[in-house]
Amino acid sequence: MEKAKYKDLLKDEDVKRWFENLAAKSYVTPTVYLRTLGLFCELNRTDPKSILRAAGTKDFRDSFSDFVRRLEGEGEGRLLHSEVQEGPPLLVFVQRFER
Repeated sequence: MEKAKYKDLLKDEDVKRWFENLAAKSYVTPTVYLRTLGLFCELNRTDPKSILRAAGTKDFRDSFSDFVRRLEGEGEGRLLHSEVQEGPPLLVFVQRFER
């Protein structure tokens, strides 16, 4: 990964493992997912560990819905369609650790 904005997220061992497992099939998918995870963390002033702790709670579902609505309101419909609706990166990240 070159000078990606959210590459520091890969310092977290869980995020790195998740990214590398996805990258075994395609490098594009995990890169897009990492960017969306980073954007969510940035806009919600959170981090991947906090997302995992909150996963499954109403607060997380609400904050995720608010995130989607905010991007829609900012005209990011293409981003939502390709990254959130077809393969929700945050949900893929959370589901990786729910087992």
